[in-house]
Amino acid sequence: MLFKNLLVALLGAHAAAAAAAAAAASVDTVFTTFDDLHRNILSAQDCINGFDGGIQQGLYCGYYIYNTMMSTSAAKKALTDLDTIPADKVDAYLDRYHDIRASTKDSLDCMNQKTEKFDSAGLKIFAGLILQHFANERSSFEDLTKGRLAEENHTAIAGPVDSLGDEFGKALKKLI
Repeated sequence: MLFKNLLVALLGAHAAAAAAAAAAASVDTVFTTFDDLHRNILSAQDCINGFDGGIQQGLYCGYYIYNTMMSTSAAKKALTDLDTIPADKVDAYLDRYHDIRASTKDSLDCMNQKTEKFDSAGLKIFAGLILQHFANERSSFEDLTKGRLAEENHTAIAGPVDSLGDEFGKALKKLI
């Protein structure tokens, strides 16, 4: 009986330690997926910036946009799986969040400048549908972030996120 109680206590302690390690790893996983998402947004933006209306360039951009969609899904899953963002990681989280927001805004600006190229290549509506997908994801990330951050940190994302919503709206008007 003593052996059984000792074994149960050790397994319980091991499970608690494993759960704590998994929670810490989840924050690191969110950071890794956010960094990957940011890199993919920048790559897609570079491609869109160089888009000349040609089929080959359109295929390259499609590849980078697909990678951005996949990294968006991975980042969203990692954030969904996270219970909360620990207080000592909030600043690092917000830095990454705002890097993604800024690069997304720059990509939207770039897309606005390429609307005629998308139209001449027959991709305007398709680009609009993809952009609508990313606009919906922006809302999901906002909700998830608010659910994972302490309420006193919500003001750190409110204004910039609202302005990004407006930027998506402007870009969508030009494409759809």
